[in-house]
Amino acid sequence: MRIVQDLRSDEILRLEHLLYGFNYAVWVNTYGPFDLSKTLEAQLSHAIGNEVIIGSKSCVTASEARSEITEHMLHLGDGGYGPIDLAEKRSEILILLETLFARVNLDQASAITSFWLTKGHPAYPVFWEFSFDITAHGKRWILMGSSSD
Repeated sequence: MRIVQDLRSDEILRLEHLLYGFNYAVWVNTYGPFDLSKTLEAQLSHAIGNEVIIGSKSCVTASEARSEITEHMLHLGDGGYGPIDLAEKRSEILILLETLFARVNLDQASAITSFWLTKGHPAYPVFWEFSFDITAHGKRWILMGSSSD
């Protein structure tokens, strides 16, 4: 028997728990800090253990990244899927997101790149996904999230 321990941060585990729902699950992870000596593709492949191919990239502001992530995390779903009792959990989710944003230095970033993986995604995106390469203080953090059924 192989025992696997989830070493992701408490705020990530709590977010996933709060956002669990009918035919709906959220996955979030952060990677880093890393030196900037490797390409994003090489660093991400190394971090997740999969060969990855990045399909597209675009520069965004911290405000744009924050808005996109928050919008996805507060996605209501519909009658067939979605988080349970989202309205009741909203304030705690927003507090946890602020902790997550601080952990990856989102507001101190000198550059933020939104990207999409065409191969090697560590989760199974169905309803939404986000991926950001965040450069701050001479280091790289990668923040990814998605939801599935």
